[in-house]
Amino acid sequence: MTETTEPLFDLSRHAALKTRADGDVLVLPERAIRIGGSGGEILRICEGGRGRDEIVAKMRERYPETPEIETEVDRFLAEMIELGGLARLPLQARTSE
Repeated sequence: MTETTEPLFDLSRHAALKTRADGDVLVLPERAIRIGGSGGEILRICEGGRGRDEIVAKMRERYPETPEIETEVDRFLAEMIELGGLARLPLQARTSE
């Protein structure tokens, strides 16, 4: 069992992720953002608060043929934080087996 301390990511309290026939949309108070590619999957993984390593691991399971998945997840998380769609929660100690 290992203990890690990492920030958790979650949808911001003012954001809602909607699934439409033509793709995912992140709805914020002042705007809506169309989410392309695997972005909707990343946001769904984040719901409820997930650490970066957990998000990367889940995406790697889904897309094992994508070697740059870690870089893509980091870029997407940073972009969503900047746009106000994701919140970085306080550091928490988490224990994993």
